[in-house]
Amino acid sequence: MNKDIYFIGGIHGVGKGTICKEIVKTHDVNHITASELLRWDEISSLGNKKVANIQNTQDRLLRAIMALPSCNYLLDGHFCLLNKDNIPKKIPIETFLAINPKVISVVTSDIGTIYDRIKQRDECNYEKMTLKLMQEMEIEYALEISHKLNVPFIEIKNDNPINLTKTLPKR
Repeated sequence: MNKDIYFIGGIHGVGKGTICKEIVKTHDVNHITASELLRWDEISSLGNKKVANIQNTQDRLLRAIMALPSCNYLLDGHFCLLNKDNIPKKIPIETFLAINPKVISVVTSDIGTIYDRIKQRDECNYEKMTLKLMQEMEIEYALEISHKLNVPFIEIKNDNPINLTKTLPKR
């Protein structure tokens, strides 16, 4: 069996994890987060969403993905990250080429809702304009990646993953 990866991205607090937990109940995919694979708790504090060296973290992510057993994965991660200077930066395209996802999806939501979730969950205060810019970058870059890889692009709005679930294997 191969390792089929369905990538679901979006900014912190948008609801990727919640959507993934629902999808795995009815589809033949295992949910794993980029943070779990990176062992984020070993390289940063949980509330810290800034990345000191994006390339190093992506190399670490790819090594972890290579070590996964063969099966279907719903990988929840990001297309863009905040660098140590709080500036949104795109993850290198080479990361996505190496992951070779079957589908590129991005979860979007109202910025106010995302802001409230992050503040409550991570006890962090991000400016709403930064979150807005990040979400716009995520959508734009996800589209670019899907075109480059020639795989479907699916935007998940209002926590409704119906278009993504149509592409996933059923249990």
